[in-house]
Amino acid sequence: MRVTVSLLGMLAMFVACAEREDDDDAAGTEESGSIGDSGGTTGDDAGTVTATTTATSVTGTTATTLTTDPSTTDPETGPDDTGDTGDTGSDTTGGADLSCAEYCGIYLDACADFSEYANEQDCMDNCAQWPIGTAADTGNDSLGCRIYHATVASGTDPEMHCPHAGPSGAATCVAADAPTCDLYCSRVFGNCSGDLNTFVDMADCMDQCSAWYPGTEGDVDGHTVGCHSYHANAAIGDAETHCPHAAPGGGGICVL
Repeated sequence: MRVTVSLLGMLAMFVACAEREDDDDAAGTEESGSIGDSGGTTGDDAGTVTATTTATSVTGTTATTLTTDPSTTDPETGPDDTGDTGDTGSDTTGGADLSCAEYCGIYLDACADFSEYANEQDCMDNCAQWPIGTAADTGNDSLGCRIYHATVASGTDPEMHCPHAGPSGAATCVAADAPTCDLYCSRVFGNCSGDLNTFVDMADCMDQCSAWYPGTEGDVDGHTVGCHSYHANAAIGDAETHCPHAAPGGGGICVL
């Protein structure tokens, strides 16, 4: 009888222990359940990270996460940056040396058979009167235009290009409003007579004048058509003074 009771007691204790373990397991399951939205990147909210920089703006109790992509928005490092890249333009002179020494060296070599200068110094003196211009000039009154045609003459057809490169510009390296030999010669023969006119005839006047640098109508000195023409016109009032200035020698006024 004592043995039976003891066995029943042991069975009861075993059942009680088993129930206690089940209760502990259930409690553990409830405590380790879902942690809710505060768990961070769960579900669709985790998304795919497409930005390298995030900024958070908070209004009231709502927080909004803004994503930015520096490859498209950073004005300094992004590949879409189209800001100023510095001055990479080329010089308008194309690197040419726009000097009288350069011009005379090219001209006297290329145009040896067509030269309009007595010597190198004569070339330098004439050149000093011209506007410099740019190396891109091909049809206006400038040193750049004359260098261009002298350079072309060194490679092809010097008979055509040397006159363009000379002092007169041969109707190519000339300003559109440049004084003309027609006007100059008509003034000389109209206002300077006798010994005051050193030309044989109009043809002689036109021939000599054609080699001069045109200059401008307002020139009062310098060896230009403009200067000679100005004084030929001024000879109306004082031929003794102005006709020598208008003559080919320039009378110390219309000279280089």
